[in-house]
Amino acid sequence: MKKTILGILAGALLTLSMASCGEKLLTQEQFDAEVAKKVEAGRAGVESEMNAKCDAEFETRVQERVNQLDQENAAAQQVQ
Repeated sequence: MKKTILGILAGALLTLSMASCGEKLLTQEQFDAEVAKKVEAGRAGVESEMNAKCDAEFETRVQERVNQLDQENAAAQQVQ
């Protein structure tokens, strides 16, 4: 009898402690809002990363083109 009561109490305690674990139930609107918020946060991160990469590559491309034009100009002046 004592073991049965202890078993029931242990089971109840385990059930109550596990009730706070896991995914919380959300309404469809709450779920949609959470998904939209995470998508927007992800999109902003990707956009800022791609903009930074593009800016860095742009500077490199511009400098390469300037160097190329300088070399062409120097070669043209040597021919004359």
